[in-house]
Amino acid sequence: MRTGANGLYPGWLTQEPGRNWDLFLSTYIPMPAHPAAIATEMGGYNKLEHFRDCVLSGSLDLSPYRLVLLADDDLDVTGGSISAFFESADRLGLTVSHPAQDWSGYWSLRIMLRNPLAEWRETNFVEIMCPCIDTAFVTSKLADFPVTRSTWGSDYAISHLARAGGGRVGIVDTAVIRHVKPIQASGVFYRKLAGDGVVPADELQAVLDTLPPHERSPRVLGIHVRPGPLRWLRQGLAGLVERKKREVMKLFGHRQDRED
Repeated sequence: MRTGANGLYPGWLTQEPGRNWDLFLSTYIPMPAHPAAIATEMGGYNKLEHFRDCVLSGSLDLSPYRLVLLADDDLDVTGGSISAFFESADRLGLTVSHPAQDWSGYWSLRIMLRNPLAEWRETNFVEIMCPCIDTAFVTSKLADFPVTRSTWGSDYAISHLARAGGGRVGIVDTAVIRHVKPIQASGVFYRKLAGDGVVPADELQAVLDTLPPHERSPRVLGIHVRPGPLRWLRQGLAGLVERKKREVMKLFGHRQDRED
């Protein structure tokens, strides 16, 4: 988790005393080592840059692990668990994946919001907020990860890189996270970007220009529901929810952060 002093990782740890994952804290300010973390290290311009640096330097050894999750520090786990998410991503053979986002949180792309009738959705994209990446893919393709200063666009490129190599990309709807803070241009990181002359939208466009046209927009490629009675009914309803998310959100009074 890329974190500052107020990261929500203590809640993650408390909720899962029998967790199947280890915690590595990547900090952007000086912080004392957390006793439950395997390491606490400061560095990097952003979380992707620091992740890459830690892997290349050996301070983060991925060899014991099958998956690595690169989480922001303002995410609350509201459905399922991170352990169950890892189990699902591993069982489904997802190269790049992401927990679904809670409708009540702050969000940027509607595709990331949970489909309550689905187990998971195959997509061509997952967001940079909390991507989970197969460590074998990291080992073979880390040098090809485009790390922008803002991280904008990196998620499109990594998702495309995984699919181009025959991997699967998807959003796991049985695990849900809530983004508790809005993205603010006045926030510390965005002020830092502005001071360095970095325009996130320009970085995003520069990455999109390198991708095939059909990979420049997030798309749901398939919706998968749990097996069992009435599976086909649930499949049809899950498809309807996906197509009508905007209308359903308005019906139940959920915020409409972006009219994508």
